[in-house]
Amino acid sequence: MEGIRHLILAGRGVSLASVGTGGLITKESAHFHAEGMSCAAFRHGPFEMVSPAMFVLVFAGLAPTRQLNTNLVADIRKAGGRAELVEMSNGDSLYTLPPAPEICLPLLEILPVQMISLALALRNNHIPGHFERGTKITVIE
Repeated sequence: MEGIRHLILAGRGVSLASVGTGGLITKESAHFHAEGMSCAAFRHGPFEMVSPAMFVLVFAGLAPTRQLNTNLVADIRKAGGRAELVEMSNGDSLYTLPPAPEICLPLLEILPVQMISLALALRNNHIPGHFERGTKITVIE
């Protein structure tokens, strides 16, 4: 995560739950700029901002769109950016999830995001998960 100033989480289908939640968790717990979006939305605009200061975590998702998401990682790297793929497999990558029923995918996908948010918080001398301004929304609204 060295040199990263922007974190983008990108996915399709059921993985949209993971990217949205992951972006929020990272902003709240690490006080770090992160955005969750669809892979298509990323290609439409933020792809133009790809640089070594941007890390894109792409969720492989389910079979029908997995190749599109894998291609996105390759295209980001080809453009000089930093990207990794989160996928279920028997590999040993930091971003490899254990094989599980597809219904469990969003629950498993959030784990690498939580680990990244911990690393980013500590790198920026922030206590992970510590809220400085936030309260329970039900208290003030």
